Amino acid sequence: MRALLAASLLGVCLMHAGCTTAGRQRPAFPWQRSSLDSLAKQAESADPDLRREAALELGRRRLKGQQAQRVTELLTALLRSDGAPLVRSAAAVSLGRLGGEANAAALSEGLTDSSAMVRADVYRGLGTTGAPTAVAPLARALAEEADVDARCAAARALGDFTDAEARQALLEALEADRRAVRTAAHQALLRSTGAKGVPPDRAAWEKWLAEQKEGSGAKRRRFFFW
Repeated sequence: MRALLAASLLGVCLMHAGCTTAGRQRPAFPWQRSSLDSLAKQAESADPDLRREAALELGRRRLKGQQAQRVTELLTALLRSDGAPLVRSAAAVSLGRLGGEANAAALSEGLTDSSAMVRADVYRGLGTTGAPTAVAPLARALAEEADVDARCAAARALGDFTDAEARQALLEALEADRRAVRTAAHQALLRSTGAKGVPPDRAAWEKWLAEQKEGSGAKRRRFFFW
């Protein structure tokens, strides 16, 4: 009985320590996280799974100053030259998660990646950054990307922006040669504008947007009650 109880307690301890079925341990508490130096070393491992884990963990860091710059540099290096597409994708996801102009610029390293999967994650990452400079490369990808799934990712990413350039790119994509792209562009427009019931037709959208623009200049009526 004692042996059974001890085994059960050991199992609970291992579970709370963050052990995985693969035998690797994940930090159970924030203060148990790996240091930047250890993650940088892990990012150079011969094991692509370890490099991918390092890339994803770097994207969870919320640092400032030189440490933030170092994280961006580490992720940029992985995105630029790692031999495993899954590692490059993880780096793109993390750069997007960290956000800001610097990480949006770093994502440009993956715009011409040989893997469509990586390019799709680069487009998603650009949308997640929220950086205004991300709109131009996304618009270009929506028009020129050869892979349909990656092209749809670019359309969805443009739905994170509300400026005229993003809207114009999505309007043009409503007439794309692939149905999936047209659908993605329509959904992105619905999400970015909050519109309801506008059909997936460019003329209908241009009319709706013009009406919104005209209505925005109207003076609001004021009512007084005595």
